[in-house]
Amino acid sequence: MTSDYQTIFSMIGIKEDWTLFMLVAGLIFIRFLVAITLTPYLGVKPVPGMIKTAVALALTIFMFPLVFPTVDRSQMPTGMMPVFVLFLKETFFGALMGLVNMMIFFGIQSAGSMIDNQRYVANARIFNPALGAQASVFGVFLYQLTIAVFIAIGGHRFFIKALAESFQTVPLLAFPHVAQGFTPFMDLMIRLTADTLIICLQLSMPVMIAIFVADLVLGITNRIAPMINVFEMGFNIKGFVGVLLVYLSLPILILQCKYWFQVMIDYFQKTPLLFR
Repeated sequence: MTSDYQTIFSMIGIKEDWTLFMLVAGLIFIRFLVAITLTPYLGVKPVPGMIKTAVALALTIFMFPLVFPTVDRSQMPTGMMPVFVLFLKETFFGALMGLVNMMIFFGIQSAGSMIDNQRYVANARIFNPALGAQASVFGVFLYQLTIAVFIAIGGHRFFIKALAESFQTVPLLAFPHVAQGFTPFMDLMIRLTADTLIICLQLSMPVMIAIFVADLVLGITNRIAPMINVFEMGFNIKGFVGVLLVYLSLPILILQCKYWFQVMIDYFQKTPLLFR
């Protein structure tokens, strides 16, 4: 029976042994599956696991004929522990690529949460299906808007392209020689965390400045006319100013999002170099 299957596969150009065939396919599948699961626009929580698995399997079938001929067969592991470490490496690398993709979108949602906090409506929470959790009104709005912009400019294609090209930089059967020890990974995590904070401040700054000016005007009004209830007026004024500034600054916000998407794409290209 095995000989019959081997004959069938030989007819379509697969003449390698089953062990190497299944190992390479499994490693490719794990890299795609973990990266997709952590991607906001591909692996969000409402998407059933079967669909995520099907997408990863489809990408694996597409990439296998391109990757398999480049595999160094002399690096074929001979024990269970090396195989386990290889799968662990692919899981870690896929998670790292997904994390790079995810942090930018979390920074954008944090900007919306900051805006709602300044408008005193942070307690008004709605369900964000992409995260499977509650989020502020403008947090969900900016999150969904930037995903639409990202897909519209073809950012998802850059992500899949970066994953496909990573098989050249990070070979499947090779154990990575991490560049300069663990320090580059720490630098990458610190940079991603800092960028998340910068995104939050940049995108929410127009509203924060406008509300700060409104606070100054209300403070001066309270000093001039103490009988006016500026505290109650502040709720209405800040809510109106916040909404108005968000919609007036949408063109600038979208342009700035495109800049950060380019930064994300640069991270996609630089992250595999850490494994060389």
